[in-house]
Amino acid sequence: MVLLLSLIAIVLAIWALLSSPRRLQSRDDARVLAIEDQLRSLYERMHWLELAVAARAPGAVGEPGAEAVAIAPPPPSPAPAVAPPPPAAPFPEPPPPAPASRPAARDLEQRIGARWATWVGIVAILFGVSFFLKWSFDNDLIGPSGRVMLGCLAGAGLLVAGLLLRHRRDVPLLSEGLAGGGLGILYLSLFAAHALYDLLGVGPTFAGMFAVTLAGAAVSVVSQREATAVLAVLGGLLTPVLVRVPQPDERRLLVYLAVLNLLVLLIARFRTWPALTRLAWVGTVVLCLLALDLPAGPHPLARLILLTALWAIFLVAPIWRERAAGRRGRELDLALTVGNAAVYFALAYWTLEAWQPRLEVPLALGLAIVYRVVAADYARRVPDDAGTVVVHEGLAWTALTIAFPLAFDGQWVTLGWAIEGLVLIWAASRLTTPLAPLGGLLALTLAVARSGWLDVGWGRIAHPVWNLSYAVHLLVVVVVAGAGWLATRARPDGLRGLAREGLRDILWVGAVGLLAALLWREPTGLWPAGLLIAELLVIALLARAYPAPVWAVAALLVGLVMLARVFGADHALARAASESLVSAPLLVRILACVALALAGNAVAESAGHSGLALVMRRGLPGAAAALLLFALSLHWIWYQNGFARAARQARDFAEVARVDWRTQVGLSLLWTLYAAAALAWGFVRGTPVVRYGALGLFGLTVVKVFLADLAAVSTVYRVVSFLVLGIVLLGVSALYQKIQRPAGR
Repeated sequence: MVLLLSLIAIVLAIWALLSSPRRLQSRDDARVLAIEDQLRSLYERMHWLELAVAARAPGAVGEPGAEAVAIAPPPPSPAPAVAPPPPAAPFPEPPPPAPASRPAARDLEQRIGARWATWVGIVAILFGVSFFLKWSFDNDLIGPSGRVMLGCLAGAGLLVAGLLLRHRRDVPLLSEGLAGGGLGILYLSLFAAHALYDLLGVGPTFAGMFAVTLAGAAVSVVSQREATAVLAVLGGLLTPVLVRVPQPDERRLLVYLAVLNLLVLLIARFRTWPALTRLAWVGTVVLCLLALDLPAGPHPLARLILLTALWAIFLVAPIWRERAAGRRGRELDLALTVGNAAVYFALAYWTLEAWQPRLEVPLALGLAIVYRVVAADYARRVPDDAGTVVVHEGLAWTALTIAFPLAFDGQWVTLGWAIEGLVLIWAASRLTTPLAPLGGLLALTLAVARSGWLDVGWGRIAHPVWNLSYAVHLLVVVVVAGAGWLATRARPDGLRGLAREGLRDILWVGAVGLLAALLWREPTGLWPAGLLIAELLVIALLARAYPAPVWAVAALLVGLVMLARVFGADHALARAASESLVSAPLLVRILACVALALAGNAVAESAGHSGLALVMRRGLPGAAAALLLFALSLHWIWYQNGFARAARQARDFAEVARVDWRTQVGLSLLWTLYAAAALAWGFVRGTPVVRYGALGLFGLTVVKVFLADLAAVSTVYRVVSFLVLGIVLLGVSALYQKIQRPAGR
């Protein structure tokens, strides 16, 4: 009886509200007066603006003599000076507009009294209905069928009441609250009929709750209330949770979700309510993850078809209204689009992996085609929404990128990514979207990383270098270099701040670095060092033929790799070959230092006057000279250590001392001759830095001769060391006295 009385009271209140003509008339009169005041204010402002324009016009109507002066002939004699016209009247200030009689925005008090009170009241009614059902159940006042019937009548009455109040703009929140409360009571009544009283089975309860959802969606579309639609869809999503099935079948759940989301798609056709689509997608994903038997299932084909239907619904729903109306999409809807693609592909991949793995590639290719078609259609209908187009194109190329490792294996995946990146870079010359250059750069980066690190070891055991994998990886180098050349043709408006030369330099440096890694990887012996030296010399030639700052970075990168190979990885080879005074590893080290110096000078001229050019011009040749002296000195020491080991094995300690003396004298002679050659080169090239370095080496040699050789070397070697050093120093002195150098050289 309490529920019935509450329903009667609500109906009477609505009837009284609808049948109050005096109040309605008073409100209408107030609105008419407010409109009249606004029109009067606008008329007065237009009047003052017309007066101001007339006062500022030079030949305004009503100005005496304006027309006569314009047609009078010029006088025969010079006209007297005419006084300047008086200044125009100042712009009159219009009177302040009449205060509008529109109601002010809701403050906190109004929000509490209007919105919050409505929803708190609805929640209170829901609690009251719940308590009434429990109380009547405990006291057996009304039978279970009567309770459910009263609940359904109350919910339907509130829903209809909210629909009837949709035109009353003075109480919009009341209409919204009544409809939402009616939906809640209907869901609660059906749940009680199924779970508490066992009056309805699973099928009728599902059908009833879906009918409630459908009714709520219809009321929300007619009344234009988003909150009602959200409550209806939320109740529909909670239906599978509230109505438990003893033996759940995922097909029934997926069919139910597909029908429910078709309803959401239908609502999106008439109303732009993004929150509704987001709620439906989140609820659908949660239910699928909780209910699906992953990875395998009893009905994989049905699951795949229904998952595809859900994916298609949420592919269309976020862009349907925007595509039809030509409006821009929202950022959060773009995230929903990406999440929809990711979740669908993951669920479909797990299903196919356990059922039909060969269908994974067609799935990825199909997604790529669909997203590309959607992007093209959306770009044609909504020209100013580049973000949505870029997201869909990005998903298309991502699906295509995923298809390569699914379709191929080994090095073919690498080549596929490289070709994909090349195509995207080529497309950047025709498209304004930043996806083309950035996607191409990402695909080529993946190809470079896979060629240099992930594919290491394939084909090395049987046939180093002469194998298919190595050939494919070298082809990747050519593709990346070609993409760098195509990058110079990219459209600047599609790069989003990245210069075409910058994109080219990144790709060329990547190609150079990958080639250096490949030259290091599979060749054996001294071949890697020789090939790296050749690559560095080629870079020097390219720097002279096509000047660009990128060659400085490339030379520095290859130079470091070459030095690591020559002085690091090949250290054991050089030491093993030190039994001979002239050996192949020593010649390779000499060539490496020469190549480093030549490359430094070449790229310095190519880089212009930048700071990097200064580093290349002085840093690389200086490092090459120091490393060359180090390599010669170390080889001489290793060469003499061989004689010392033989003397120790023969227990000839006098020979060991003589070997030590020869080692020290040889180092002194080597440093002296090296310093003399460097000094001569400094004079020929006019480089003061080289000459200062040579003089510094002379000083170090003098210190060594007077401190080390004088104490440790025998008389004969001591004489030779001092004589050679003295003669060379005298020659240096004479050279400096004879040559007259200009200032600064």
